[in-house]
This record gives sequence, C-alpha cells and structure tokens, in this order.
Amino acid sequence: MKIEKIAEKAEQLRLKGYFRESLKLWKKIYKKAVKNHDTTMIVDCLIVLGDLNRILGDFKNAEFHYSEAIELSDALNNKIAKADALTGFALSKKATGQWREALKLIRKARKIYENNKDKKGIAFTFWAEGAIWRFGGRIEKSLQNFHKSLTLFRKLKENQSLGYVYCGLGGSSRIYGNYENSMRYYRMANKIFNNTGDRFGIAYSYCGIGNAYRMMNDIENAENNFKIAIKIYNNIGDIVSSSYTLWSMAMLDILRKKYTEALRYIKNAEKNFKKCNDPRGFIYCKLQRGMIHYMKRRKNLANKYFYEALYEAKKYDFALEKRYAQNFIKGNYTLPYNIP
Repeated sequence: MKIEKIAEKAEQLRLKGYFRESLKLWKKIYKKAVKNHDTTMIVDCLIVLGDLNRILGDFKNAEFHYSEAIELSDALNNKIAKADALTGFALSKKATGQWREALKLIRKARKIYENNKDKKGIAFTFWAEGAIWRFGGRIEKSLQNFHKSLTLFRKLKENQSLGYVYCGLGGSSRIYGNYENSMRYYRMANKIFNNTGDRFGIAYSYCGIGNAYRMMNDIENAENNFKIAIKIYNNIGDIVSSSYTLWSMAMLDILRKKYTEALRYIKNAEKNFKKCNDPRGFIYCKLQRGMIHYMKRRKNLANKYFYEALYEAKKYDFALEKRYAQNFIKGNYTLPYNIP
C-alpha cells in the first residue's frame, strides 16, 4: 500500500477518535518517510504524532515531536507546518499548566496563519486561545475568543470544528454561571459529533451535558451522562479528559455524602493526572479531599488540602482554583460546594 493511502486511512481513524490505532499507522508512515528521505511527509508525521501523543496524555512525547517539526519546517521554509506545530505545542503547554507560555506560542502561530491568509488556521488559534484562557481561569477572555472562533468557523462551514467550539463555549459558560447556555452548547456539539461519528467529541459533549445537569442539581441525569462519557473515553484510551469526568463523578458522590465512593474516583483521577502531569487536575482533587475532611469535621486536615491547593494555584496563576481555595479557607462556601 502506498504511503499516501496509509496516511489517508490513519487520518480517517484519527478524525473518528481511534487515536491508538491511528498512532500505530502514523508511526509506520513516519518510518517509511524517513527511509525515503521524504522531508515533507516527515514534518507532517511529526505534527500528527505530536497531536496524537497530546490527545492520549503523553505531553512530553508530544512536545518532542512538535519541537522536531518546528525545527524541520524552519529548514524547509514551510510556514504553515511551523504554525501547525506551534499550535499543538501551545495546547500541550496549556495542559501541563504553562498557560502563559501557551498564549505566546498560539499568538505566534496566528501571525503566521494571518500572513499566509489561512482562515482555518486563524479560526483554530482563536479556539485554542479560548481554551488557554479558560485553563488560566480568565473566563471572559475565554468566551471572547471562543465567539471569534465560532464566527470564523461558521463562515468556513467547518462542522466538526464547530462542535469543539460549542464544547469550549459550553465549558466556559458553565464556569461563568450560565448553566442553561452551557447545556445548549453541549447539546449542539453532541448532535454534530453523533452525525460525524467523532468518538472523542461524543464523549466530551456527554461529559459537558453531565456537568450542566450537575450544576442544575439533577444528579441522576448528570451521572447517566458521565457514565456514557467514561465508557467511550476508556474505549479510546483517553486519560486526560476522562480524569476530569472521574472528578465530576466524585463531585456527585460528595454532594450525596458518599465519601468512600468519591475517594475511589478521586484516586483514579489523581493517578491519571500524575501520569500526564496535569497540575490543575491535582488541585481540583485536593479541593475535593479537603471538602470530604471538612464534611467529616476534620477541619485541620481539610485546611491542609485547601492550603496545598492554594499554593499550587498561585504557583501556576490559576485564577479560579485560587479563588475556590481561598473561599474554602475563609469558610465563605457552605460545604459540600458544587464547584462548576
């Protein structure tokens, strides 16, 4: 089979959310490209290998491939490939807590796309910047960038990309307190992903729908949606997004005062957050552990976790998580508090 045909199959698998299967094929394509000294294919492979490793939670490996792609695209004077690699690098940096560095990288990528009149690239960078601002806890800026991305992708009629923009808007709207908007956006995304067969997108949107239900105090519907999301994530091999779904499941059990069950979810989430080096996920788990101790009238232990969470949140300049920890320490929230 020709390398182009294998690449086509690998890309179809990736778009449908068969990431592990796609990764195996892209590794084979990369080896063939190196053997054939096909530098154009090599740089394409490096970017996709970076993307797939990032999605599967291997951020160290992802950043290695992006760095190689940036270096090679510079040598080949391939501007678009460099912008694509910078975009992936930015999202990887974001995931490991380096969101301010991620902002610099994504804006550098956007300049290249703008200079080359790449409309899809420009739209994607606004989506990525929205995700980065959300990670840093600056929700108004996050929403602004998601809306810019939405306008551009609508003009381009990029349906699958629109699904991810709706997910971004759903998440930031929930944190902003607009739970009905959050539900609406996630349902719109879910419809798109079910039509396109994007397994990751389907899981992502079900998790979002579950979180919207959670904030509306509809525990049963929240749990049903989380279970669907986790099942799909497990089939995909995802450990990043699934860990936040586990956290949400733990939140439901804390609200129901089922602390033993909650701790099981927290431990599994922590294991995955450690594996993929996600400091923000760890902070959320510390807040939950503190909540459980507080509910069991162990105030000193509760404050231990709240202060640890506060220290880490300040270290990474996570605005939301810092505020949550500070308010727990001050006793400004009635526990258990349903963190959005």
